[in-house]
Amino acid sequence: MAEKKMYLTEERGKAKPVFELLTEIAVVAVLGLFLAHFVFFSVKTESRSMEPTITPDSIVFVNKSGYVFENPARFDVVAFYRVRGDEASDILVRRIIALPGESIRISRGTVYVNGEALDVSGYVSEITSDGIAEKVIRLSENEYFVLGDAPANSEDSRSSTLGCIRRDQLIGRAFLSARSITDFHLIRGAAGKKNEQAGTE
Repeated sequence: MAEKKMYLTEERGKAKPVFELLTEIAVVAVLGLFLAHFVFFSVKTESRSMEPTITPDSIVFVNKSGYVFENPARFDVVAFYRVRGDEASDILVRRIIALPGESIRISRGTVYVNGEALDVSGYVSEITSDGIAEKVIRLSENEYFVLGDAPANSEDSRSSTLGCIRRDQLIGRAFLSARSITDFHLIRGAAGKKNEQAGTE
């Protein structure tokens, strides 16, 4: 009696592949929603405040979980809520210059942190207005001083309409800027230099 041969190419029932495909789509959708809600965030920027790092009409991608296990660092680019009254309004993207507990002053375009000059030239273009930072600002234990990379076009912590940013206003660290699917780049931040001291690179 001849043995019945089995082939790997035997057709399976059609219902199972369809069910598997729908399951995979559902898993991917749930994972995407999880990442979008808890891990990543995107915001469109229209201002020139962060040029050339972020150009107008760019989509900025933010890692919302970046500060769960570590603190924001000097020169990190962060997204945060602007607070008007008791409510959050729009979202801004700026660069951290001074950290909680530090003092900061800007005099004739030079940034002083804890009384020592801080070289910001690798990140920020010429500062032509000192704003409210012409007088020493002492940050509380949950405040950050932020600047735009293009200070001449930026509303930032030098402005009385914005001021210093509290930790609870921060959304996360900005890591990618994109204008299209082919026009994108990583955002240069603190490059892992945590606890950087004023006056050093």
